[in-house]
Amino acid sequence: MDKPINKGEQSKRKQYSAPALEKGLDILELLSNESEGLSIGEITTRLKRSVGELFRMLVVLQQRGYVSLEPGSDRYVLTLRMFGLAHRFPPVKRLTSVAAPVLRRLSYDIEQSCHLVIYYEGKGHVVVQQDSPSERVFSVRLGAEAPLMNTCSGHLLLAFADQVNRQRMLSRIPENHPKADNDIDKMLKKVLAQGYENIRSAQAQGIQDIGYPVFDHLNEVVAALIVPFFEYIDGSHPTSPSDAHIAIKQAALDISYALGYQKN
Repeated sequence: MDKPINKGEQSKRKQYSAPALEKGLDILELLSNESEGLSIGEITTRLKRSVGELFRMLVVLQQRGYVSLEPGSDRYVLTLRMFGLAHRFPPVKRLTSVAAPVLRRLSYDIEQSCHLVIYYEGKGHVVVQQDSPSERVFSVRLGAEAPLMNTCSGHLLLAFADQVNRQRMLSRIPENHPKADNDIDKMLKKVLAQGYENIRSAQAQGIQDIGYPVFDHLNEVVAALIVPFFEYIDGSHPTSPSDAHIAIKQAALDISYALGYQKN
């Protein structure tokens, strides 16, 4: 049994401090709630500290890749460095550990590559990827980014998000990515009605992207399971697109159930 901590020991522990570390953590915690970023003046005001106290903290955080300045702006935002660290632990680690064997089984069943995409900062990111066991392989690189518009994964993540999150996602689309067009409502309704997305790839010819949403224990969409499906011209491929749909849908449900999803 652990020895009880008396008040004297608690008091001694409370006296320890690391001012520089605390300032850095304060900055990261503040920026984590600001999707549009903050200028150094806004950061100092919010944290009630001087520019002299925080400037070096911001420089070091920028050098270490935890924050960056928005192009053409004086606003600091969090980078994917924090995402990379978070990826090692729940909930992303839970998602990837659950999905990996499911994707491996799916790829062998349909002899196609597959990958899992999550949303982060205005775009999708491939967090799990599985190559086909076939000699002929088309796949997406682990860590690759996917625009929200004109992609199967982006359509799914947008369609199954609630309205507030969807608007936030759309507002964060990078300048160099395709923007929402006049048909976005039509696309969202179609995907929701179908329960999946199936479109020609905007990046490669001859590829039909088939995708289904993955949900968590809160019944919220957390990822999109995508298969960049292609047929062999010699007719040797054993799986038809319709059979692939059945297998992909089941795989997405298997991952969702493992994350605590309760189907209504």
